[in-house]
Amino acid sequence: MKNSEKKVTIKDVAQLAGVSKGTVDRVIHNRGEVSAESLKRVLDVIDRIGYKPNVYASLLASRRHYRIVCLIPDFEAGEFWEIAYKGIVKAYEECRDFNVTVDIVRYDQFRLDSFRQACRDTLDQAPDAVLIVPMFSDSASEFVSELHARQIPFVFIESKLPDAPYMAYFGMPVFESGYLSARLLLKHQRAKEVACFRFHRSGDALSNTASIRQQGFSAYLEQHDRGACKLWVDYLYPSVCDENTKILDCFFERHPEVRHIVVFNSRSYIVAEYLQSRGMNDRVLLGFDPLERNVAAMKAGYIEYIIAQKCETQAYRGVKALCNYFVFKAWPSLKDNYMSMEVLTAENVNYYTDLAIE
Repeated sequence: MKNSEKKVTIKDVAQLAGVSKGTVDRVIHNRGEVSAESLKRVLDVIDRIGYKPNVYASLLASRRHYRIVCLIPDFEAGEFWEIAYKGIVKAYEECRDFNVTVDIVRYDQFRLDSFRQACRDTLDQAPDAVLIVPMFSDSASEFVSELHARQIPFVFIESKLPDAPYMAYFGMPVFESGYLSARLLLKHQRAKEVACFRFHRSGDALSNTASIRQQGFSAYLEQHDRGACKLWVDYLYPSVCDENTKILDCFFERHPEVRHIVVFNSRSYIVAEYLQSRGMNDRVLLGFDPLERNVAAMKAGYIEYIIAQKCETQAYRGVKALCNYFVFKAWPSLKDNYMSMEVLTAENVNYYTDLAIE
């Protein structure tokens, strides 16, 4: 073997830096105290010769196991959070050989008590790191404060709590997504009224994501319509039921001139299917996330726009960031990792893909 092809070892780094092998090991694995001068020598050599430690072998030898707990909403087949689950599973498949375990704790996203119990269950597992969807902002703030107190790193996906000491966020810019939804609906079609349908949650709690999107939507109205356009907000139930039909019938009886509608989550199909059942094909409806039922309603002409947010990629990259932290001692290069906002229509929805792994 030629000298240029020789595999570089810790011993080589130590000799070039003029330090012991133990010092190099402590630098690489961030263990123990190393003087500033020795640290600089070792890092300079590593940078110059491109040394890469065999992390896989050293991790197996250490027998250290890490547990990542993913705290996400429960789901049924075909629902939004099933997509995130697939991203988590894919990341786990790539991380498990590095002694990393990924567990999932689910909660009912429409029940505050379920979220709180899931937080308690997560803490009881004594995780090494947590991936969390902060659905209920107040309770989520309490939970991540406890994680921080216990020195447990955590990553947000889908939405974030800006003041929390999180390691990283993977998701779309939520406020801007609400602003974008208003622009799509109203820039070329001025309206005096817009309907916004949100969903009941227990304990008077509100979805963090939907609330921020509504703020973005309202900001557009304030900047461009100066209060001339009225945003009517009403609440539906998360499952399709007779009660929703009554609520929607009542709403459109009170507001017969409303032609523009926004739903800030993945359940816009509930409104779209109602419009279809009533033959109301003169409304412009915007929703989020290309679920099968949303796409079917779009193709039938009852959803005009869908904003997609690469949920599978969010979850995948969130778990991988935590895995890389344990395996490679690598902190994410960016704290806020924003996903693109894809605007889908009936013409391009068939070509949308997720999990664009970087």
